[in-house]
Amino acid sequence: MKFYYQLCLRCWKLAFVSVLMTAVLLIGCSQKTGVSETSQMTSLSGTIVEIDDHGNAVTDLEIAPFTERGWKLGDTLEATFTTGQKIQIKFVENYGDVPVGDYLGRFSTSTKKFKIAINMGNIAEALKLKNQSKVVLQKVESSSTN
Repeated sequence: MKFYYQLCLRCWKLAFVSVLMTAVLLIGCSQKTGVSETSQMTSLSGTIVEIDDHGNAVTDLEIAPFTERGWKLGDTLEATFTTGQKIQIKFVENYGDVPVGDYLGRFSTSTKKFKIAINMGNIAEALKLKNQSKVVLQKVESSSTN
């Protein structure tokens, strides 16, 4: 009887440790997944697919990922290019929504692709941007003072 009791006790301990280890692994995995999903939702990667006649950088990005992230007109975005250059752009509807010489990002009315530009300037020349260059966009959180 004593042997049977010790065997049952070992089985229960083994079962308890197995359940505990499984729980720890599941919790750890879910936390890692949550972090990567959060970081993916805060930045957006794309490729410059064209430099248009005005020197604007046309990307392969469409509107859906912007709305999924809650980005809207008027937001300030940071654009980081393959060259390592970082600029802040205003997400606007029209070029005239920012002062002459300022960086902006907008969706083309004809192609529905996101363009990065300088109002009345040539961003490709200014930043030495080329086709197939990568760009990463991230929303710049505004610091409001109360």
